[in-house]
Amino acid sequence: MPLSRRAFLKTATASLAAFATPGALLHARPARAAGTDPVLVALYLRGGCDALSLVVPAGDPIYYGARPTIRVAAGSELALDGFFGFHPNMAPLLPFYQAGRLAVVHACGSPDGTRSHFDAQDFMEFAAPGNKNIQVGWLNRFLSAAGLTQPISAITLENQTAKALTGPVSTLAVTSLSRMTMQGTYVAERRQAIQTIFGSIPSPLLNAMGTNTVDLLDLVSTVDATPAATYPSSNLGKALQNLAALIKADVGVRVAAVNHASWDHHAYQLQHFPVMTNDLASSLAAFATDLGSDLDRTLVLVMTEFGRRVSENGAGGTDHGHGSVMFALGGALAGGRVVMRNDQWPGLGPATTFEGIDLAGTTDFRDVFAEVLSRHMGLSDPSPVFPNFSVSPSNFPGLFV
Repeated sequence: MPLSRRAFLKTATASLAAFATPGALLHARPARAAGTDPVLVALYLRGGCDALSLVVPAGDPIYYGARPTIRVAAGSELALDGFFGFHPNMAPLLPFYQAGRLAVVHACGSPDGTRSHFDAQDFMEFAAPGNKNIQVGWLNRFLSAAGLTQPISAITLENQTAKALTGPVSTLAVTSLSRMTMQGTYVAERRQAIQTIFGSIPSPLLNAMGTNTVDLLDLVSTVDATPAATYPSSNLGKALQNLAALIKADVGVRVAAVNHASWDHHAYQLQHFPVMTNDLASSLAAFATDLGSDLDRTLVLVMTEFGRRVSENGAGGTDHGHGSVMFALGGALAGGRVVMRNDQWPGLGPATTFEGIDLAGTTDFRDVFAEVLSRHMGLSDPSPVFPNFSVSPSNFPGLFV
């Protein structure tokens, strides 16, 4: 059945809306990256991941006494350095650690002591602990400081832009590559309709939207989405598979935000945590394998808003805590190490924990961010990215030394 003009224009506009938001496509035609530009992937573990189960302080006897039923059994952890060990289900990532491609930053976090998911996530994504007036994401401020103003430079692998990427610099938010291509019937006609509709409106802003929409469609249509590794069928696996395709295609992606939800384990942690860690490790291992040589220019920085209480609760879980863990995969890391401030584990006893109950955060997460922006992304002065914070290389955790 022929399409009516009304239906035709409706589908043309829907093709635009499928992957673009108003104001997102206001710049010159995007150019392909050279294939050597560094890429940063910010992977957020939403819900407050239990750092003490993800990277177990097996050398601290207090750990076992504080968690009689949910602890990772002594000897079952995957040894990292004689003191720490990965959760057993992190096995897919162990070879990368052993090869020096993965580094762990333990006992890190925010100087703000909130145990609110919403506040802690905002403080991390805006890189402004305790300051609710800051509403521009740290990655968006990086884009501005680095002069990366093309929308294709930064992408959120979800329907909604990650807060870390919100701000004046335009970015993209899509769930998959298929949402960035025209499908169905009358593709050429709908493509021409977008150009005609937006080109006929007396507005430079809307003219630019139409032009850049078609440019992006053309650009993404050249991406080979065939993976070189087997991914889990999870949301995380699908997101990383799509992201790997974009990075390998050198279309200009420099920053990406990816979410991995459901880490808030107040109960039944023994049942839920192994499933989550297996998905995380398997997805990341597939991503790293799929990237091949592009892993050399890609760094995945994994973070969570806060850790969990040292002691287990009565429901077989852990309550909101403080200090946590971050880890980095890829790039030019000096990996194969668990990094801590002054190489000192703060301990899990009441005298050294945060408020006597939580792992202390001895490394400020902003120092990790700043080192990554400086030494991986090549930003000469990361200071503009971090409001009301003094960036000092002497405080960097040392991921690249």
